[in-house]
Amino acid sequence: MKTFRLSRLICFVICAILLLVFNELFLHNLRWFIGGLIVLYGTLGILALALEKVKPIFEGHGFLFYAVEILLGLTTLFFIEEYATVCVIWAVWSVLRESVELQEIVEGELHPALAVVSGLESVAVIVLSVMLMIEPGEHHAMIHSYLLCAELVLSAVIPLLNLRLKPEEAREESSGPQA
Repeated sequence: MKTFRLSRLICFVICAILLLVFNELFLHNLRWFIGGLIVLYGTLGILALALEKVKPIFEGHGFLFYAVEILLGLTTLFFIEEYATVCVIWAVWSVLRESVELQEIVEGELHPALAVVSGLESVAVIVLSVMLMIEPGEHHAMIHSYLLCAELVLSAVIPLLNLRLKPEEAREESSGPQA
C-alpha cells in the first residue's frame, strides 16, 4: 500500500506540473483531461480498496462511489462535447469528492494539522466549484485548473503525511503522561 501511495503521489505531481505548463492546451481540451482524470481517480480508488485488504472491496460505499466516478468520467470522455457541460460535470464531481474528504475530517481520520489544511482546501474547492457551476466557462475553468494543481498534490501528500503523523500520536497516547 505504501508503494501505491508513493506511485500515486508521483503520478499526481506529474499531472499537476503538466497542467501548469500546458494550461492553455488543457483548457482547450477540457473534456479529454477532465474525463480522463475522473476515470483515473475512480480507478485508483478501486485499486486502493483492493490493496487495503482490511475489509472486502465491496463493503461500504467506496466501491460504488468509485464505479460511478469511472462511469461519469467515461461519459464525459465519449459523450459530452459542450464546454459548459464539461465545466458543470467537473464542478459537481469536485464537490462530491470534497464531501468524502470532509467526511474523513469529521470522522477524525486525519491528524489535526492535516485536517485543517484539507478542510481549507475542501472549502475553497467547493466555493470555486459552485462558481464554476453558476458560470461555466473558460475563465472559471482556468481558475479551477490552478486549484486542481494544488488539489492533485495535496490529495496524494496528505495520506502519506497522515501515515507518518498518526503513529506518533498513537505512541504518545499509549506511553501515558510523562512526569
